[in-house]
Amino acid sequence: MSIISIEHTEEQETNFTSSLPRETAARDAFTRQTGQALITLGTLFKHVPPFNESIDTNTSETLISIGKKLKGIR
Repeated sequence: MSIISIEHTEEQETNFTSSLPRETAARDAFTRQTGQALITLGTLFKHVPPFNESIDTNTSETLISIGKKLKGIR
C-alpha cells in the first residue's frame, strides 16, 4: 500500500480567496455602469423630441426606475 500525500500551501489558499472580492468588485462596477446606461437611455427617450414622440412615456420611466435600482439610487 502506498500513502499519497497532498500538500496544501497557504499561497494556494490566498490565491483562491483573493480572486473572490475582485470578481465581486467587477460585478458591482458592471451593475452600476449598466444602471447608468439605462438611466441615460430613459432620460434620452423622455426628453429628446424624435424619441419622445415615438416611445411611450412608461418605457422611459421604467428604464429610469430599473437603472436607479441597479445603480443603488433609491
